[in-house]
Amino acid sequence: TKQAEQYIDYQVQPNFKRLGPRIGKLLPAVKKALGEADGGRLLSELNDTGKVALAAGGETVELDQEDIQVRLQAKPGWAAAQGRGCVVVLSTELTPELLREGIARDLVRLVQDRRKSLGCEYTDRIEIAIVSDSADVGLAVQENAAYIQGETLAVSITAQPLAESEPIEHDLGEARLTLFVRVVA
Repeated sequence: TKQAEQYIDYQVQPNFKRLGPRIGKLLPAVKKALGEADGGRLLSELNDTGKVALAAGGETVELDQEDIQVRLQAKPGWAAAQGRGCVVVLSTELTPELLREGIARDLVRLVQDRRKSLGCEYTDRIEIAIVSDSADVGLAVQENAAYIQGETLAVSITAQPLAESEPIEHDLGEARLTLFVRVVA
């Protein structure tokens, strides 16, 4: 639990259907006390002992696991899910590498759209040229050339315009590029 608490917060709420008939008028005070309590500590205590004592409305109320509902809230920059006995946490930070991989996937989509508009057969091989002033686009193509070629059946990728190929302008995020696709005979 200690490691998970670096990445998540626990939001603890009363199980209104179960607690309402049992504690009646104390329910609003219990709700407030649960909201102010350290959710991670409460959950840890519940897992260790099966119950937790909570001061609410001038009284001590003993709650078990069925008396409360625990919701997981990932801290900013993280996504989380909880299963039996474990929490899975993923970073949602978009690194430069991930952004370039996204650019490569967008380029594959653009090339596939162009293949379709050219009436290419499924097995037709092509040559691709991607001309852009964007360093990110250039680096994305360089780092992901094998992926782009494999997905589009391209025999080559270049940064120079292709003769006998219609240039198609595209905006990719903040980058502007010109795409050339030519079917190889």
